[in-house]
Amino acid sequence: MEEWRPAVLGPPASFVIDDEIYELAGSWMVLLEWLPVQRWHMHVLYGLLHPLDAERLSDRLDDLGDPLSREEVRAMAERVVEQATGRKWWVAQRLYATLAASWGELDGRLSLRGVDLAALLQTPARMCNLVYGWLVDGADDKARRQLDMRLTRPPRGMSKREAAAAWSPEEAGRSFMAAMRSQADAGGRASAAVA
Repeated sequence: MEEWRPAVLGPPASFVIDDEIYELAGSWMVLLEWLPVQRWHMHVLYGLLHPLDAERLSDRLDDLGDPLSREEVRAMAERVVEQATGRKWWVAQRLYATLAASWGELDGRLSLRGVDLAALLQTPARMCNLVYGWLVDGADDKARRQLDMRLTRPPRGMSKREAAAAWSPEEAGRSFMAAMRSQADAGGRASAAVA
């Protein structure tokens, strides 16, 4: 996963499930409110979705004949967060939890320097970069390694194989091409998508 790419290009604008494009039109501020909590997946995804797409996704999940599962939707929420932040979702979750707990101090420090912390909420990768930079500022190599170990440690219950599975550039390319094919077939909205 390339941390720089979402910081430069911005977060994804949509995602694809079963060749259907779902537009991410909501505020990325939802990550600050919901990502630090334990059951964040649906809150984050529905907070980001365009209202019509949120309704369509809800209808699919409520339809007993539709094979789409909540687990698939949770996995998509994880991918969206990873694509938006350039990090594994649990690393982003820990950085956003730190941000939520330290908002007053960090906002105050940055405000004194003319930086609007709230404006950075729309660029999740840059927000993670900022929080990480703040955490390692002045740290020696040993303290930095310890912080990196704490941040990157997979959540309890996750296998090492699951944790090692990366959103590769190849997957990102396939995702983009699937979104473009779906858009061309349906004459729908244009956007870079996560599949």
